[in-house]
Amino acid sequence: MEIDAWWFENKQKDSEILQPEFCTPKTHLGIYAEMSEITFPFNISVSAKKDNCKIYCGEFKIDQKKEITDFFEIMCDNRAFLFKSIIGDVTGLPDEITVEITIGEKRYKKTVKCEYADIHGKITDFEGNPYPAVVIFSRISFDSEYACMAVWSDKNGEYSVIVPKGCYNMFYVCDGSYGKTVLESWSWHMIVDRDEEHDFKIGNGEVYSLSAWCNNGGGKTMFFWFRPMILPSVKKSEYETEINGIKRKVYDISPELELCDINVMLNGSRLNTISLQKIYETGKDYTMPSYIIQTERPDNASETIEKQTVIVEYNNSDRKEQAGYTCQSQGRTQFYFKDFFALTLR
Repeated sequence: MEIDAWWFENKQKDSEILQPEFCTPKTHLGIYAEMSEITFPFNISVSAKKDNCKIYCGEFKIDQKKEITDFFEIMCDNRAFLFKSIIGDVTGLPDEITVEITIGEKRYKKTVKCEYADIHGKITDFEGNPYPAVVIFSRISFDSEYACMAVWSDKNGEYSVIVPKGCYNMFYVCDGSYGKTVLESWSWHMIVDRDEEHDFKIGNGEVYSLSAWCNNGGGKTMFFWFRPMILPSVKKSEYETEINGIKRKVYDISPELELCDINVMLNGSRLNTISLQKIYETGKDYTMPSYIIQTERPDNASETIEKQTVIVEYNNSDRKEQAGYTCQSQGRTQFYFKDFFALTLR
C-alpha cells in the first residue's frame, strides 16, 4: 500500500496569470494511492494541520472510476487512483496531511509530513530573449487539467514558486503559442528535494521523455535517450520501415540531428559526446524516430556525489542551410548515482 499526498497554494493574482485560458493555477490538495484492490463505492477522508492546528478537513464518496464534480476530480484504475480537490478558502501551507481511505471492510491510513521548496529561474528563447510562459509541475504522470501546480513567469520570463518536495514525473514549460510557433521545454524525473534554480529555453522542438543510464560493463560512458520532435509545419512525413521483420508505419516529426547539434551538460559542465545514434520508438499504434547519445562520464567521486542534473540541448543553427530548417530545444532530467564505483543510477 502506498499513499502520497501534497498541497499546492497558488499565490499569483489574476493580473499575474498572463494567459488564463491556457493555464490557471489553483490551490488544491492532491492524493495518489496504490492498494491491493479498488471497489466502489469507497470513501476518502482528509485533514491537514499547520502548527498542530487543523486548517482543513474533507470527506469524499467515490462512486466510479472517473468523476469530475465541483468539489473534486478522481481517476481510478483497478489498484490505484489520482485525486484532486480545489481548496477555496484556506491560506497557508500545512505541515502534515492525514489521508484515510475506506474500501469495504478495509481501511488505509497515512499521515504525510509536508515539506516545500522554492523553484525559480528564467525562461528565454534560444537567442536569450525573455519568453514569458507557464511552468507546470506534474507529480504523477501528466496529472490533469482540473487543478495543477503551476506558476506564470513575469513579462521578463522570471518566475518563482513554492511546491511540495517529492519526485515529479515532469515539468512542462510553454504558453498559448504551443504548436503554432514553439513547442514545450520538458524536464523529466525531477527530484524536488531543495530550493533550486532552473532556467528554461523555449524553441521549435522538444526533448521528449529524456532518460539516462550508465555503461558498467566496459568503458566509462553514459547514455541518454530521447525522442526529439519539431513543429509539424517545419517537418512532417509518413513512411514505412521494417523493424525486426515487422513493417511499421512511421510518423516522423523529428528533426534530423547530427552530433555537432548536441550539447549535454551535467551539473553545468559539458560532457564529451562520443556518438549520436538514431533508432525508432515503437508503440501499439505508433512508430517515431528517436536518438541515443553516448558521452563520457565523471570519473572521480567529487563529481558523482549529490544530485545530478542533466540538460540536453539540440541546436542546428550553425548548419541551417545544410539542414534546410532550424531546430532548437532543451530538456533535462535528474538522478542520483548509486555509488562511485559502478555509477549505476537510483
